[in-house]
Amino acid sequence: MPQLTLAQAFGRAPKKSGTPEKPKQPNTSPNKHRPTQPAPAQSTGKILFGPNGPHSNFDQFAVHPINYNGVVYPSPQHLFQALKFVAHRMDIAETIRNAATAEIAFDIAHANKAAARADWFSINLEKMEEVLFLKFTQYDQLKQELLATGSDELYQDSATDTFWSVGPDLLGCNEFGKALERVRARLGGAPAPFHPAIPCLKCGKKPRYGESLYCGTTCLKADISRVPPTCPRCRRRPQIGNLGFCGTTCLSIAAQKR
Repeated sequence: MPQLTLAQAFGRAPKKSGTPEKPKQPNTSPNKHRPTQPAPAQSTGKILFGPNGPHSNFDQFAVHPINYNGVVYPSPQHLFQALKFVAHRMDIAETIRNAATAEIAFDIAHANKAAARADWFSINLEKMEEVLFLKFTQYDQLKQELLATGSDELYQDSATDTFWSVGPDLLGCNEFGKALERVRARLGGAPAPFHPAIPCLKCGKKPRYGESLYCGTTCLKADISRVPPTCPRCRRRPQIGNLGFCGTTCLSIAAQKR
């Protein structure tokens, strides 16, 4: 089976011809007895974003200082990690806020995870959405970029995170992307898309995680040629068929080292 590019795997390769059919609009005639509710958005496509690709500004590690209750945090990641401690361990929260980079802030938080608030995993989705809402309301250019995605579904690309992102095998929960969709709706954009379960590409069964391409790792491994591997040099996903590297730069560098 030929290998698909990531764009093809996510069904977001641009159509070369024809005009896309507009989704049918719901009946908006007045109803005296029951108020109309906004229908889930009809998604027109899927957008995969990350720190090195399209919409890199959406990434949580992108440097956009955030004002939170009168205190400025160097990046959304600084604020999100600090919120694990800000209510009861201000010393750790301040160390995170003063970290030189978002990556260091992340490392400090995880080194002190035993001291994080006990209810963190019951509120982390809420806090992520709160941080994202602050980010996209404090930077109008970012807000317009997010709204310009229309009703497209948003997926965060990461080879290491299977909760917030799609993970290395595209089976991840993508909670970050879903939070972005909810923020977009709060900012006046399309209602957050409905994420139906789609059949596994290999066996046709219902995937465990929303719109995952496979029902689990067994089918993924049996059909691994459909998922592009990560570049062996920089760990980004190859975008050029079965090249094996993310692009010609890493390919040429690797060839010089042989």
